[in-house]
Amino acid sequence: MSVPNHESALKISRALVSVYDKTGLSEFGLALQNRGVEIVATGGTRSALERSGIKTVPLEELGHFPEMLDGRVKTLQPEIFAGILARKSSSDHMNQLASHGILPFDMVVCNFYAFEAAAQRAGVSEDELIELIDIGGPSLVRASAKNFESVCVVPATKYYPEIEADLDASAGRISFATRKKMALKAFEIVSAYDTAIYSTLSRRMDPEKSFPDSFFLISSTFEVPKYGENPDQKAMIYAINGAKGGIPEWKQLFGDTRSYNNQLDVASSFEILEGFEATPAAATVKHGQISGFAFSTSLADAYRLAHACDPEADFGNTTVLNRNVDVETAKLVGKNEDVEDESVYTEIVLAPSYEKEALEILKAKQKKKMRLIQTTIGSTFPYDVKLIQGLVLVQDAPNYTKKLDPSHVTIETKAKPASIDVAVLLGLWEIARRVESNAIVVGNGETLPSDPSRLSKLWTLGVGSFRKRNGATKIALDNAGGRARGAYCASDGFFPFPDSVELLGNSGIRAVIQPGGSISDRKVIETSDRYSMPMLFTHERAFKH
Repeated sequence: MSVPNHESALKISRALVSVYDKTGLSEFGLALQNRGVEIVATGGTRSALERSGIKTVPLEELGHFPEMLDGRVKTLQPEIFAGILARKSSSDHMNQLASHGILPFDMVVCNFYAFEAAAQRAGVSEDELIELIDIGGPSLVRASAKNFESVCVVPATKYYPEIEADLDASAGRISFATRKKMALKAFEIVSAYDTAIYSTLSRRMDPEKSFPDSFFLISSTFEVPKYGENPDQKAMIYAINGAKGGIPEWKQLFGDTRSYNNQLDVASSFEILEGFEATPAAATVKHGQISGFAFSTSLADAYRLAHACDPEADFGNTTVLNRNVDVETAKLVGKNEDVEDESVYTEIVLAPSYEKEALEILKAKQKKKMRLIQTTIGSTFPYDVKLIQGLVLVQDAPNYTKKLDPSHVTIETKAKPASIDVAVLLGLWEIARRVESNAIVVGNGETLPSDPSRLSKLWTLGVGSFRKRNGATKIALDNAGGRARGAYCASDGFFPFPDSVELLGNSGIRAVIQPGGSISDRKVIETSDRYSMPMLFTHERAFKH
């Protein structure tokens, strides 16, 4: 018998079709039938095709055993897998098939039980999940992908149009390049499917274990940036499969395509406002670091206060807002072209929504290049993951909605704070949590006239991050300048020496909050008392690396 070259286009004469997701099945089945392809189909798939007037061969006619065990066993038979795994370029393989009366398959169309979708459904039981672990489907797909030289696998409904186009272009044949591409996609899908099962069941079956023995991250191509952090670095951006919320679900309403660095800024900016949903809030961010933060009684005022923290640092910033952007706010954000005012060039704006007129105002600024993004919720992915020199560091994602418990805070100095002092310090501590260590935040606030323990406004005056805590203190105080007098300070880690406290006292800082826990705590407290500067201990640190 003549043996075809395995790299030549493959004539599709016989296909096995077994799909859970029947989207587009009738149209694809009709396309195969119109090209003279014999379709062998499993139970539910066959019924769906027959209802659409497509002729099929029942799978059970091929094997010695009928479908059994409530459908758990139907494709796992030698007659099926031999027809898939036989290499058409091997005369020995083809002779063996002939001796057993088995016909080869040219195409396998298959997708799996919807395990991943079920795993995300609230209230789904373990038994339901177990029943949705597909056995035959992945086996069929793996087998046909392995034998791509002789079989074309179609592992998802989204590939139907591409396969039809290839059939049309090659008179009912599938090119070798397409077969290789579909095989690779098939292995990708099977790997993701198995990983989803392991990740889900490891949490279900061993709930006492915080992290599984093996950590797998499944992600799919989201965007191809021009380059990475620098032009000499190639880059790719992936979206985590199964995670709800976050950047993949947000919508860019206007502006240039985002770069690799833009995505870093977008992510770090959004996290800053998490936990401040109760009041209009704004933050400006440069290279992943807070240049200004504020919340107030209106969004426009919050932005004014945030931008006023360090206007020079805001050039090319990302601005994040947590309320519908109104006209007043839109007039303030971004550079007003050909106008001498205090507006500043802004790369990106993030907000949950925009008034129509506000959106048009923003679109018109900065030569129409400002990126305007409509956000929804943050990502639900539960882990914070970092890759370093052959290691994967995994921890719980930071929960910025969980605030410091005021009852755990102690007053360590002889000087005692007023109610407003405590309120502002607790607020600044929440901001310090979001600044890279070592972090020092200098700021101020106002309380409600009716309740001096509750803030109506909070804003930063200086934000410092440095290798040394006294260096971070100098940066924050330098930024605040004369505004530091009568203001407040929060530190994300303890003061190892009194030097930072000396700097704060000499600048007129009114009160300080820090974790405590240094061997120099006594000297630090005594130094604070010399300035009659109340000092609070949180007894927990807030490092961010």
